[in-house]
Amino acid sequence: MFNLNPKVCIENVRNDVLSPFMYLKHANKCLSSPSHKSIGREYVIRALDEFDKFESQSQLLKNLVRKAGLYPYLIKFFSSTKAPDIELLLQLYQSEISPDFVFHSMQAKIYNLLISGKNVVLSAPTSMGKSAIVDSLIASNRFNRLVVVVPTIALIDETRRRIQKNFGRKFQVIHHGSQERRKDRTIYVLTQERVNEREDLQNIDLFVVDEFYKLAFSHEDKSRAISLNIALSKLLSVSKQFYMIGPYIDAMRGMDALQKEYVFVPSDFNTVALNVNEYNIKPNDVASKNSQLKKILETYKGQTIIYCRSQKSIDQVVTSMDYICFDKPSREIKNYYRWLKRFYGSNWCYSRALKLGIGVHHGALPRALQQKTVDLFNKNKIKYLVCTSTLIEGVNTVAENVVIYDNRRANASIDDFTHKNIAGRAGRMNQHLIGNVFCLESLPSREFQSNVVELPLGHQNVETPLNLLAGIQSEHLTDMSRESLSQFDMSSKVPLDLIRKHASYNVLSIESAYSFITELSIEDMKLLSKKKTPDSYNLELLVQFIKILEAGALQKLSLHFEDNDELKNRMAWYIYAESHTDYIRERLKYIYSHREGVQRVSEGTDWEFKIARNIFKHSIPRALMLLQDLLNYQFDQLDIKVVTDFGYLVHIFENSHLPTAFSALEEMGIAIETLEKLVTERVSSSSIETLSRYIRMYYKKSERLHAIDRMFIRLAL
Repeated sequence: MFNLNPKVCIENVRNDVLSPFMYLKHANKCLSSPSHKSIGREYVIRALDEFDKFESQSQLLKNLVRKAGLYPYLIKFFSSTKAPDIELLLQLYQSEISPDFVFHSMQAKIYNLLISGKNVVLSAPTSMGKSAIVDSLIASNRFNRLVVVVPTIALIDETRRRIQKNFGRKFQVIHHGSQERRKDRTIYVLTQERVNEREDLQNIDLFVVDEFYKLAFSHEDKSRAISLNIALSKLLSVSKQFYMIGPYIDAMRGMDALQKEYVFVPSDFNTVALNVNEYNIKPNDVASKNSQLKKILETYKGQTIIYCRSQKSIDQVVTSMDYICFDKPSREIKNYYRWLKRFYGSNWCYSRALKLGIGVHHGALPRALQQKTVDLFNKNKIKYLVCTSTLIEGVNTVAENVVIYDNRRANASIDDFTHKNIAGRAGRMNQHLIGNVFCLESLPSREFQSNVVELPLGHQNVETPLNLLAGIQSEHLTDMSRESLSQFDMSSKVPLDLIRKHASYNVLSIESAYSFITELSIEDMKLLSKKKTPDSYNLELLVQFIKILEAGALQKLSLHFEDNDELKNRMAWYIYAESHTDYIRERLKYIYSHREGVQRVSEGTDWEFKIARNIFKHSIPRALMLLQDLLNYQFDQLDIKVVTDFGYLVHIFENSHLPTAFSALEEMGIAIETLEKLVTERVSSSSIETLSRYIRMYYKKSERLHAIDRMFIRLAL
């Protein structure tokens, strides 16, 4: 029986216990067995990583690379690719992107299925190169209108940059709600919420759903899964073809009920190999975890991601890494650190980390800082990146090593599926053939678990949330669901159209919110509707309403208590602030003068950013839009000629006091502090495209901009 452990075998080759020929013989046997093919590929990948050891057997190794379907590695490792058979092979697997880009066998299989008109659901490891297939489909010129659905705004921007760079001359790339379609050839890059908001999604040739496993309900907030199912329903009704991408799962249930034929491809095709190291340290034994982390970083010198459960854990890890020191920080990093210190203070975890040569990435960071961190890491300007799951979920990084410091996500344990997803960030095709994964705590249970994605859209039953049923297309409703909606429409005081329009809220929350409206006096309703900016009494009413609807989001930040004025005060300070930066500056001034100790100052700073990102930009605008519709509905019911319009307030919170196009540039990675210097009456109503062109033309000449402002603009545009 041949050895099934490539890691042990390559070690034996290294120690001259096993000959290179016998090693490759093991590889060939595995590649010849359907059940051991992925192990055979790992043999080949590990041999390529030790190429010098196999020089005498290079022809045999080349043949095995070919047998494994790892065609890109033929170009990288073998100069003799001009042989007629190899040259023909490379031409056959050449991508539309560029003559230099060659598919591996699984990429080619998926691409050919899609080009033939098939719908495809691909479930494959992180390193498989799924995005290259999307780019090749665009380059094929067979699709005029495409929609790419991604789970986060960070991924919108990463995808937008890649597509804009490669295809911006042929296609209009739409990524923000304020953009109007101008070209027939259009690529939409949107989150599910933005898909649901757009009214111009028609005659779509192909839509792509990235991280499709998020369609299933999880233990987290269901609202995003509901939004994604509604988006899927909408896209299925207007599109000719679909391609769904996600990490490795066993099956997807529910698509059959939607009467769409598709090919499900579960693939374990690996382009890198992983060395997984386990330490079994107890979760709360912080001293042992920090000690082991230090040993790992002293031994493994490559680019390293350190996964943590939360911002608090990140801060603790960064504090423990004070033994790290920058070799020679560049002028760019020195200037960046000075900028951070000026705007956010030296005690903040992000600032302290950068000073040591460590990047920090989590969900509450300003987007410009998130993107700068990834840029510095991918360009090897910093070696260490300490992050939460926001980086793990799709953002492309080039890391040789991944340390899983915590086996949790916030307070919940991560399962084997999520653990593999995090580990999959180690290694990168054509860059790091071997990825090293270090699990400080015990691994999640490896008992047989079937990773099946249950699609709520295709599994409608008595427990299916009514807001999901209200939001999906009529053609996707079952008879039972139609009956449920009909019964609700007859029994509820809230019209179904309002439920449909605000489907991210569950029905009970909307009904509670409507009850709040009906209990107000007509005078109070009119007061709420008339003023552009609220006085203290109006603000009290607004806060009461927001606390009914957004209790979950507010609870995470301890802003949900009925007898607490924190939310009211912050809303007032923000509304009447001159700018977003002025608000943040005042809050940080208060934190630095009232909190003692580096850690507490840093926690306070992160807390303010969480409020700004999660509550100001998301929860408050969402609640105000529902309040506006409920008030107008109630006025209509009472035959009162008053129209509520919270547009100004929504704009302030949603766009951080900036004009709409400027707010879109903040998503693209230009710091708010930089954008505030660029706002003038002349350009404030410009489109994103016009504003981007204007800034690209003049930013180098502007005397108001400093080196770091120009750095953010250069990186974004």
